[in-house]
Amino acid sequence: MTTPQQIVASINEKTRAKGGHYAQYSCKTVSWDDVQRGTVGGGLSCFGSNITDTRLWAKDGRSLFTVRSDNWNERLGKTNTSSVAVVASGTGGGAGGNNLRPYTLRDFLSGPEKFGAYAGLDVKSLEKADLDKTVSIRFQTTFLPVPEGSKQSIEFAPEAYNYNTRSDEDPRNLVLLCTTQGVAVQQDGRGAKKLFHHAKNSDGKVKRYWLEAESSNHKVGGEQKETKEERDDAIARGKATSSVIGIEGMGTRFNVLMTIQVPLEQKMEHSLDSQPQLCSAGFGFGGGGAKGMMFGANELAGSFGDFDEMMGFEESELVVAASSFSAPKKKSKSSSMFKLGSRSFKRSSPPEGKSSAARVSRGSEVSEAQWGGLTVKDPTRNDSECITITCVMYYVCQGGTPSEADVASAIDDLEAMYRACEDNGNLAEEKFDFMKEELTVKDVLDINKKITTQPPPKPQGVGYFSSFPIFGGGGGGS
Repeated sequence: MTTPQQIVASINEKTRAKGGHYAQYSCKTVSWDDVQRGTVGGGLSCFGSNITDTRLWAKDGRSLFTVRSDNWNERLGKTNTSSVAVVASGTGGGAGGNNLRPYTLRDFLSGPEKFGAYAGLDVKSLEKADLDKTVSIRFQTTFLPVPEGSKQSIEFAPEAYNYNTRSDEDPRNLVLLCTTQGVAVQQDGRGAKKLFHHAKNSDGKVKRYWLEAESSNHKVGGEQKETKEERDDAIARGKATSSVIGIEGMGTRFNVLMTIQVPLEQKMEHSLDSQPQLCSAGFGFGGGGAKGMMFGANELAGSFGDFDEMMGFEESELVVAASSFSAPKKKSKSSSMFKLGSRSFKRSSPPEGKSSAARVSRGSEVSEAQWGGLTVKDPTRNDSECITITCVMYYVCQGGTPSEADVASAIDDLEAMYRACEDNGNLAEEKFDFMKEELTVKDVLDINKKITTQPPPKPQGVGYFSSFPIFGGGGGGS
């Protein structure tokens, strides 16, 4: 089966080769899904008062990815809470198995108890009338590898790392994970938090579930219009069905995973007790998406040749980030050829596979301890920050890598969604000033403390890597 890394390489090669708006998209293992970004002297910083890195993990531990615009000066749409649909149950929210239907995000905010009581949410309203007229939204996509055959699937979960909270008792955002099977209400907090789907059993206990992306007969790009037979089969198997979700221009879909961050007032005063490892230019940045690496100006300029490739920065992001530094070293263009002595060898590329819209449903139960619900049950909405939304369209690929036509269709679909918003553009533009504010010393100190004491997650190393495995016993050790 094709690996995620092979799919990443294939997609990036296709978007670069096609040029135009396609070249503005690339695969990211870390997505910057920020509520509020900081500015320094009027220019964008990677830091801010409410910033989140999102990673995507397969259940088996593989790092996955999304296809999106540049992280630094990201593409965004503008909408409002009355123009965003969530699918929920008014009698059980994300944990309810009955009476699922579309509601507006405004419905949720005006009566959160109705939808989130299962998780312990006990607050009458989270509305902010003025702020809710303006909501930022970003659209992404992904192609996940699954085996060949009918109704093949992969289980996964997004993981959110918010830089502005270090305690589960002091979340920065209420987080709503939304599919057409309901809304799962959760919060960010200490370290990184995997976001799971929820369901309440007949005994009243709330269980957490991995997400599942399953192959279908529906094409890449556009909405999914099911036949009665398809819908009945999905319901009988406990899978998601197509529904309106997100903005109206998205139509009816079953391949959407939507994450909504509702900014909260924090109750704890973070102490200014640590000295930030700031670079001489006055800010730091990371990539691969990750923001949590700080460098001196000379060190940064001297290491661009490897840093951008290692950390996942796109060329356009580096131009913005490095404008005040010496010119970066040129790195060699990627190639499908490599040389050994005087001979050249061509790397074998995976064949072109078959891609389809993924049915995004609840998967298997999370095996960890039972979830206790929200830590903060009566959150207070932040008075100055607007909600942000991330919509990811899921596709699966079987027997190879996505075709150029499918990659183009997926990106054209995202572009159509941006055009369907009230407005769209890039974060640096004046129209998105509601998502930006001057970076403060406190912001930097708090972020530095989080990075130092609760660093972002890294892929785990291989245990017993030098011992060949024995059948039935794993490798090395007992």
